[in-house]
Amino acid sequence: SDIRFNLYGDPQIEGDAKLKREPTTGKYDLLVNDYYLQHIYASTIAAFRPQYVVTMGDMFSSQRTNKEEYYKRIDRFKWISHQVDANMAPISGSHAYLYLAGNHDIGYGGETRAYQVNRYTNNFGPLNHDWMVDFHNASQSSNGLHQFAIINAMHLDKTRDEQFRNATWQFLQQLATQRSQHPEIPLALFLHIPLNKPAGICTTHPKTNYTDGFVKYQDYLSPATSAYILHCLAPTLVFNGHDHDGCLSAHKIRRTASHPVALGDSGNTLQISDDLCRMNFTEIDTYQAEVEAFGEATLSAVAGSDLTSTADNLVAEVTVRSAMGAYGGVTGIFDISRDDSSAGSHMRALGRGFTLRTEHGYRYQYREVRLGDHLIIRILLVANILGAIAVPAALLF
Repeated sequence: SDIRFNLYGDPQIEGDAKLKREPTTGKYDLLVNDYYLQHIYASTIAAFRPQYVVTMGDMFSSQRTNKEEYYKRIDRFKWISHQVDANMAPISGSHAYLYLAGNHDIGYGGETRAYQVNRYTNNFGPLNHDWMVDFHNASQSSNGLHQFAIINAMHLDKTRDEQFRNATWQFLQQLATQRSQHPEIPLALFLHIPLNKPAGICTTHPKTNYTDGFVKYQDYLSPATSAYILHCLAPTLVFNGHDHDGCLSAHKIRRTASHPVALGDSGNTLQISDDLCRMNFTEIDTYQAEVEAFGEATLSAVAGSDLTSTADNLVAEVTVRSAMGAYGGVTGIFDISRDDSSAGSHMRALGRGFTLRTEHGYRYQYREVRLGDHLIIRILLVANILGAIAVPAALLF
């Protein structure tokens, strides 16, 4: 491949709360899990040599840790993700590390506080970020042939502190403007929470809980936000985490020149297809029912097993299965290559992955690599773990 991403879903490393609950066994459980996850990152980075190492959010198990515990977990995570060695010395490599903000990193929209955002951005980078890749030399550049974007999914829907939602939607609207000016450049999106889809396609069902009108819990993004992303950003692929079981699906988009929607009993209509991409989040909230109706009329989702089809107006969505041992220690491998063949647009499911060729001249492939059952890994590694209590392990006690 020309570009490769290693994707790691929701490691959710634990810490002080577990030690309080399980003062004796908790130490060893944390130690084993750290070594287990470190083995996943280190071995797959060495084996697949990606250009990008992406953790799909929820690096930690709780967004409410105090400052001392937070930075202790930062050091542990750097070792787990193969950024530093056992002596905390940086490990050199040609790959870039990227991160998505999850609910266990900064909280859902109804609970996020400024200190959570500040410490996240200080250690993991911006919440929203896009870049171009030039496939002639496979490096980041100011302009290129393929666009990528990381979006802060935690503040797309109703958020208590409006400054966070403002910043996210300003980025989204800038991205929509770029997409309208350069629709020929394909886009891959990365965001922690999956797009909305009907029950039965993934193991998770659509569910959102609110407190005082703000998001308290969310399995999927709202139908209105999902419609905006699919229509206005027109991505080729969307990657996310959050649902530990993982999922492969696709969204079929029916393009329409006009879709008037009645505004209540006023007799007025809204041309959603023309106006949607110019809306801000306040307007989308105001016309939420109308935007949702437009989405229902123009969007449909299919499960991974039904993905063998032409890829015209099709957006592939991958929810990366968790890297945690209980879910098999999965790493998602995402490859992009130039493909100038005349095979046409086509998508084909391959187990828990797919291949996709598009009219843009690219070939995409996604597959899962599993390192085995958690219990088996514990048995195989227990002797080495107990005899190799290194600096990162000492941080646990």
